Amino acid sequence: MKVFHTLIITLLLSGFSINTMYGQGAFCSDIEPFCAGSERLTFPNSNSTNSSQINGEAGPYYGCLEEQPYPAWFFLQVEEPGDLRFSISQYENEDGSGAPLDVDFVVWGPFDRGEEYCNASALNEANLIDCSYLPDAVETMTIPGAMANEVYVVVITNFQQLPGFISLEQTNASGGSTDCSILDSDLGDNIVVCDDDEYILDGTTDEAEIYEWYVYNDNTSEYEQILGEDGPTLTVTQSGDYRLVVKDLVGASSDQDDVTVTFYESPEIGEVLNLSTCAESDNFIDLTQTAPELIAPNVNQNDFRVVYYESTEAVENNEPITQPGSFAFQSGLVIYARVEHIESGCLSETEQFELATFDFPDYQLPEITIFCVNAGNTPVSAVTLGVDLGADYTYEWSDGTNIISTNAILTLNDIPLTETINLNLSHSISGCEREFSTIPVAVSRPGSVSISITGSDFGDGYTVTATAEEIIGEDYAGLEYRLDNNNWQESNIFNQVPPGNHVVSVRETNGCGETTSESFFLVGYPRFFTPNSDGYNDTWNLISNNDITIKRLYVFDRYGKLIHQLDPRGIKGWDGTYNGRDLPADDYWFKVEFIDQKTGEHREYMSNFTLKR
Repeated sequence: MKVFHTLIITLLLSGFSINTMYGQGAFCSDIEPFCAGSERLTFPNSNSTNSSQINGEAGPYYGCLEEQPYPAWFFLQVEEPGDLRFSISQYENEDGSGAPLDVDFVVWGPFDRGEEYCNASALNEANLIDCSYLPDAVETMTIPGAMANEVYVVVITNFQQLPGFISLEQTNASGGSTDCSILDSDLGDNIVVCDDDEYILDGTTDEAEIYEWYVYNDNTSEYEQILGEDGPTLTVTQSGDYRLVVKDLVGASSDQDDVTVTFYESPEIGEVLNLSTCAESDNFIDLTQTAPELIAPNVNQNDFRVVYYESTEAVENNEPITQPGSFAFQSGLVIYARVEHIESGCLSETEQFELATFDFPDYQLPEITIFCVNAGNTPVSAVTLGVDLGADYTYEWSDGTNIISTNAILTLNDIPLTETINLNLSHSISGCEREFSTIPVAVSRPGSVSISITGSDFGDGYTVTATAEEIIGEDYAGLEYRLDNNNWQESNIFNQVPPGNHVVSVRETNGCGETTSESFFLVGYPRFFTPNSDGYNDTWNLISNNDITIKRLYVFDRYGKLIHQLDPRGIKGWDGTYNGRDLPADDYWFKVEFIDQKTGEHREYMSNFTLKR
């Protein structure tokens, strides 16, 4: 508990008065701004003469402050990043003389500007930056590593509850700095008003108590105050230079901002016919060909330019085409244009025109042309390219150097010894041309398929991985895989493969053929059987081949009672009876002892299966 120091100075409260300042925010919701600047900031403390808030409000985490008598709330905003160190002092008199008064503080942060921080969830223990409850009249408040535009919340308390003055001063001049401007936002530098008779300047500032508006007088070369304009807004009807001065009575701060307002008339815009061209492979068009017609209605045409847009949304959002001189051509696209006055930026109404051209039919060559070949790299069939578009088109096929055909459809029995096959397609009436190309690639079906098997039916199941081998043009081959006669799939991995005989087939998806692996057998057991004498699944036994030697095979009921021991050398299985009596449908267990012929190991395995009736 803090000890109350008994250095008592009698204050003549009846004669105590404050002419330029009043008490600070007693609640966080009444929070006031402050900044350090380069000078000391002094203001009255909170006490019984100017505040009814005897204790700190509930909710915030006050850290080391066991008591919070007569709190005063402030916030500061960081201008330049760095460490901030402040001296906070409290004395009887404004000039720092008289009795020293115990001052305490706590600071939270950082917060974003505009963030709601006057609540318990924001002013919590995690956000506490610094705190002091020492019995001193001078305290040091430190905010390390402050970043630009961060906001910090400070509460200063008056432990002795006596009237006095609090002073704030930043003591590390080489550290960060606080933002001392009180204008919430500037008015702008140069404001252009197009076609309107008036413009409203808005300098609304939360901290401002006094607003003064001025206009520049060219005759006197001075700013003159506009009488009667003492609010946060000013309606301007004439071009000129204007100034706003705002003053904050609490911190005795002031700020000002200058702005130039200029009124203009918007330009006119002419009409233009549709802009036509021939769409080519890298089809670009110069939209500025229309500029003389669009600017024509205006005098002094060199003072204007045309701005082009791709859509009405682009017009509304003022998102012009950045390179109108080489615009990517789209037949039928509507282009929107406005004439702009270069000096003011004022824009005319919108004119539109359409890009018109001969429309080539949809025609493409594949990026890659696959030639299916055999193991000797000889094509197994001819390859055709192209589509006949009719008599109005001419075709010129080349291998990059020589013309190899002028037919609409190119037929190739051999693989060209060039990197590309090219087509120059021309429309004889319009003269429009387009160029296409494709890369010839030889691809074969797999020469073989290898199989890799992991897992076991006596465990988590088999996983079979197929690998296609001996493929010409493997990087371009498309492969699909199929287990037995199941559906084709892109993955070469098959999970949970059941026991029995299997094969894996691999096909080349461009039609170059299919290859099937050698048959392989997976040892396992059936999960159920149905002894109903219908000829299907009437008995239960292992699914096996010569790769495994069964030594013993037992069947138990679910309680562990031995029901049947199968003859490892027999081919008959268990028929679902015990001592000649049919057993009920249920889950049964088996235990198998076997020797793995591949490893020679003696192994045991137990699992369950189902008898269904």
